[in-house]
Amino acid sequence: MKRKKETKTILMAVALSLVMSACANGAISTTAGSGSTTADTTAAASTAEGTTAAPANAGPGGGTPPDGQGGPGGGPGGPGGEAVDTTTGRVTDVAAAVKADAVTGSTACSSSAETDAAVACLADAFLKTLTDEQKEAVQFDLTAENGAVWSNLPAGNVKRNGLMFGTLSTESLEAVKALAAEALSGTGYSTLRSIILADEYLTTDTGNTMWDADLYYIAFLGTPSATEPWVLQISGHHYAANLSFNMKTDSATPMFVGVEPQTFTMDGVTYEPLAARRDAMYNMLGSLSAEQQKTATISGKFDDVLVGPGQDGNFPAKEEGILYTELDDSQKALVKASIEAWVKDANEELSQELLSAYLSEEALSQTYIGWSGSTSYADHGSYIRISGPRVWIEFVCQTGVAYKDQIHFHTIWRDKLADYGGSFSS
Repeated sequence: MKRKKETKTILMAVALSLVMSACANGAISTTAGSGSTTADTTAAASTAEGTTAAPANAGPGGGTPPDGQGGPGGGPGGPGGEAVDTTTGRVTDVAAAVKADAVTGSTACSSSAETDAAVACLADAFLKTLTDEQKEAVQFDLTAENGAVWSNLPAGNVKRNGLMFGTLSTESLEAVKALAAEALSGTGYSTLRSIILADEYLTTDTGNTMWDADLYYIAFLGTPSATEPWVLQISGHHYAANLSFNMKTDSATPMFVGVEPQTFTMDGVTYEPLAARRDAMYNMLGSLSAEQQKTATISGKFDDVLVGPGQDGNFPAKEEGILYTELDDSQKALVKASIEAWVKDANEELSQELLSAYLSEEALSQTYIGWSGSTSYADHGSYIRISGPRVWIEFVCQTGVAYKDQIHFHTIWRDKLADYGGSFSS
């Protein structure tokens, strides 16, 4: 695949203003919105969508819905400091490597019976492919401050921890793929892969190099180990995973997943990364009667997820929505399916552990579902939330940034007790 054009200063300046207004997280104004999707990939022959013109009344960067009544955009997308140079040091075509289905890792790690041990082995195998300078750049202390350095904004706008994928050698990038594939489930790796390719599609289709498959990062908080605490961070535009191991409670959160466009085609394959999440959440919401929808309405208007980057621990003090126990059996099944749509991205051992906690009768009896703005994912500000004793899931629809006549999705999955493995909570 041919290499992308160098970053244009003017494009980056314009892009910064657009993205900061449309994609930043945590904003809430006086009313609310709803939406949610899944991270699965659909493969089929199709024709790639082209760039479409923005409607005359579209807000800048998707910050305002077509009726002009949207609340203000979010904040800066979490801590991370100043913008960073992402134009130098690239040596590998990440998109070409990610498109390849094959994942090759250290065969010495395949004998590990437990996932935690296999992940630690593959992390060590990755480190062995790096230079001394790269090893230093990828490793961080296990602190709350370092843990909070992730965002959904493009990497050129907000700093990430660690090494950029595009600066890695082919050997190192293959080691990253193997590590991610082991740390996540097959579905979870497919989510990561398809969201990276969505950024490649944005660059190719729009010519704007602030979105790029190369601009994803890997970092270790703590030293990878089969017995000692550490966190694997993978972060880029529309994706952030914080996968903890050997902690008070192992977890995969905070995990941010978003996508633009919703559907895209590359090399004859059509991808729809969040289709399963979207369908699960809107099937759940659509099953409610008019009276139940009224009860489930959340006050406020949401332009983005509420507890996104930079909002660790800032969950609402008061629950809103309709309680799980007020639903019939078919509706309860849809709530469970919606939670599973996120949790299944974690590796099998972890997802089983988390689902046992999230879907216990005790936990579900304290779980609420709610919505705001619209019951349709075709509308800006459509917002859906699931909130339990531990699980927290948000799905929101925004006017597009690259394609202003389309809707794109932001989602967040958090664990109220076990974000970052529960290491930084009181």
